[in-house]
Amino acid sequence: MKYTPLQISMLIICCMLCFTSCSSDSVYEPEAGRGVEMSFDVASESRATTTAINEFSVYGDMKSQAGINAPIVIFNKTSVVNRDGVWCYDGTQYWFPKHEHSFVAVSPSSALEPEASPQYHDTKLTFDYSMPTFSGKEMQETQDRSNILDIVAATHRRLYNEGDYVNTIFLRFGHLLSMINFAPKLDDKSIKSDDYIQFHKIEISGLKTKVKITVAPAPRTGSSQTDDRMIEFTGYEGDDNLTITFNGTKTVHNNEQIKLFANEDALLLLPQLFEDSSEAIVRFTYSFKDDPENLLQGSFSLIGQEWKPGTAYIYNFTVDKLGLNLGTATIKPWDSQNIPDIEWKIE
Repeated sequence: MKYTPLQISMLIICCMLCFTSCSSDSVYEPEAGRGVEMSFDVASESRATTTAINEFSVYGDMKSQAGINAPIVIFNKTSVVNRDGVWCYDGTQYWFPKHEHSFVAVSPSSALEPEASPQYHDTKLTFDYSMPTFSGKEMQETQDRSNILDIVAATHRRLYNEGDYVNTIFLRFGHLLSMINFAPKLDDKSIKSDDYIQFHKIEISGLKTKVKITVAPAPRTGSSQTDDRMIEFTGYEGDDNLTITFNGTKTVHNNEQIKLFANEDALLLLPQLFEDSSEAIVRFTYSFKDDPENLLQGSFSLIGQEWKPGTAYIYNFTVDKLGLNLGTATIKPWDSQNIPDIEWKIE
């Protein structure tokens, strides 16, 4: 059978339409102007010691619930910036129904510079983090934070279904470092009520300074979404010493307890576990009112202690003429009022 040019053209067009229809069935692609666009917002900002979050970098992927294909990356260190109260990123991304969407965000973005070797794979973000070293540097009154990145991270995982119209991803950021403080109390019935001690120096040895951090959204475990995150610290390096000298400002009167650092000046240190082989200690140098020239020292071991990310620790202890006495450590989430105690050992 012979075909006219018009019939041949119609057959070609039909074939093209058929091919396009088949290929579009493999992945859901919303029509321009009809898909639900993704947007970001920051929920319950938790910046106890730094300025509010005004930018972050986000990684994200999506995985079809219809098959076993690997996740498809849709955000790859994408910069998100707050402009006049609106969180903006370049381009537009859409929600894909019947897909599980996962996100990891980090602020400040400078924590993910090339030297940090950030890698995003299988819904996990891994990067290197380094604290500045303090060995040989005697600081006055407070910790020098000029080179410390107080990093925060957030995750979100959501199954997006047909008919869902919620577009905003509320990111709940949490700190990745640990906050450490010390609270001595003078308790000595053999001295006068108006007597006091003065702390002159605090030294902490055996601190790790480098680590590889992995952040990932937790599984949904039956719910449609979760903000829970999984954080892992591996590959620790370093053996640093920190020394801070007080110029007569840390005075504790009898029957009084103070914090050596104001809440906003508590030490920012790397989360870490002090194993049995650790030689890490905290040493205090102090003197009594009636003997200011006689400097005394007392220390406690950090063996068995664990500093977890996003957690504040206040080490309580008492002092008398015999030295330092056993105390407890108050442990709480960085911005929480739940305060359990654990014991720690005086040497």
